[in-house]
Amino acid sequence: MIKHLSITNLLLIEKIEINIGSGLCVLTGETGAGKSMILDSLDLLSGRRIKPNVRPNNEKKTIISALIDIDDNSRVKDYLATLEIECEEQIIIKRIIDTDGKSKAMVNDNLVSLNTLKEITTHVIEVHSQFSEQGLLDNSTHLKTLDEFGDYKNKLIKLSKVWDEMKLVEEDFLKKKKIIEQAKTNLEIHKHDYDELKLLNPQKDEFRDLEKKKKVLLNSRKIIESLNEVLDNFNRENPPGIDTLISSNLNILNKIKDLLDSDTSRNIDKLNSILLDLSEISNSLQQYLVKDFENDSLEKIDDKVATYRRLALKHAVNPESLNEVMIDIKRKINNIEESQLSLNEIEDQFNNIVKQYNIICKDLTDNREKNALIMDQKINQEFPSLKLENAKFKTNLEPSEKSKFGKDKVIFKIRTNPKSEMGEIKSISSGGELCRIALAIKVTAERNTSSTIVFDEVDSGIGGAVSTAVGERLRRLGNKRQVFVVTHSPQVASLGQNHFLVKKSINKDEVSILVKELNATEKVNEIARMLSGKNITNEAINAATRLIESSK
Repeated sequence: MIKHLSITNLLLIEKIEINIGSGLCVLTGETGAGKSMILDSLDLLSGRRIKPNVRPNNEKKTIISALIDIDDNSRVKDYLATLEIECEEQIIIKRIIDTDGKSKAMVNDNLVSLNTLKEITTHVIEVHSQFSEQGLLDNSTHLKTLDEFGDYKNKLIKLSKVWDEMKLVEEDFLKKKKIIEQAKTNLEIHKHDYDELKLLNPQKDEFRDLEKKKKVLLNSRKIIESLNEVLDNFNRENPPGIDTLISSNLNILNKIKDLLDSDTSRNIDKLNSILLDLSEISNSLQQYLVKDFENDSLEKIDDKVATYRRLALKHAVNPESLNEVMIDIKRKINNIEESQLSLNEIEDQFNNIVKQYNIICKDLTDNREKNALIMDQKINQEFPSLKLENAKFKTNLEPSEKSKFGKDKVIFKIRTNPKSEMGEIKSISSGGELCRIALAIKVTAERNTSSTIVFDEVDSGIGGAVSTAVGERLRRLGNKRQVFVVTHSPQVASLGQNHFLVKKSINKDEVSILVKELNATEKVNEIARMLSGKNITNEAINAATRLIESSK
């Protein structure tokens, strides 16, 4: 609620400081006294646009500030916490309009945007008048009003938690889905590359061995000729070959071996060992020579070497590294397939949360439909006492985009005479009718006690018992929250718990607006003026006294 309001240099207001109590606060004064300027200041504090006629012509800044108690206003506290604006039980909001028409807004000395100011004051000040952009003229408030009447707060809290969880899982799901979809565009390429490498089946050192085999096959004729020549040197008889010569020499030496010294005998043994080695070498060369070179087809080896080189060039590696490339590609394929499985799990989790969200929304819609009928009936019962006997109120529920508040859109519709069609509340032209309709709705449905509600023209076109009925409902509403009402009705004014008089002061050529809080005697005199006009009679004072006494 607003505890203090300060207005500096707004139109005819030079400086006003108002301390405001709780309950029903009434503002009275003669027509043209400047009561609308107080409402203009509240509009500016609420972040509304500056009207062209609001700026003064004295080249001074306009400053409006308010001290607001938010001790019971968790919505404002939570929102300020997201902005990292420190607050305790009270905040100071301020709107400053420079001489060039530019404005700035501040909350606890923190500069904020007008949109931020609007968001904060939406939960602090609610103005109902013919030209107000707030309150019931804003369809976005209708859902909140119905939900407050229905009093299913726990369901809304549960829905909000599920919504937050759903959005987090959805964000994770969409993020991973995007990554996997990008990866899946490469999956076919990876699989093709893997199949290509798997067909080659690269092995460690295989390329080097193939290169050697290719070199051998390319030089097979030279190898055969050379080996035949060597074997011929080993085995020919005329002239004798290596084997024959060494064998013949060993025969000769073995005959005299016993006659020779030990060192020479050992050398003869070595020569004998050499002969054996030469025999093995000869056999080995002979076997190599008879090897079928065609078993390792040059064409087949050449093709495989070419494949090695082509795939190495494709993957920008050495041919010897193709085995590692194949392993890495297989790993990538496995990762993508495992990610898809993980994505499927997240999708299942998301679908389960969506299902849970839909169940709560359905339950909430059912509750809203049931409570809308009850609320409509109670609001319509209020109308006759407020001189709205021909009015008909109806709450319309329509499907809407899903949000943390469910999947319902609520629009309040009304008709003010039996022959007219139901239309949105903002289509009502009479400011007095609109305020009385808002009063009926607020008295019936309102459970929020943390904000200030303002009514202007609520008593327009009514009097007597109807004014009393309006005042009684305003008083009932004031028992739960701070209520401002600008009124010309003595019946309404008599019910005020705080009474402020707005006066226009004329000093020479200067005109200024003053606001004074009235004491008990002054309140009697003001209500007497409202009853009788400028000339306050004893009869008017007595009537005012009785009116005030009867309102207690």
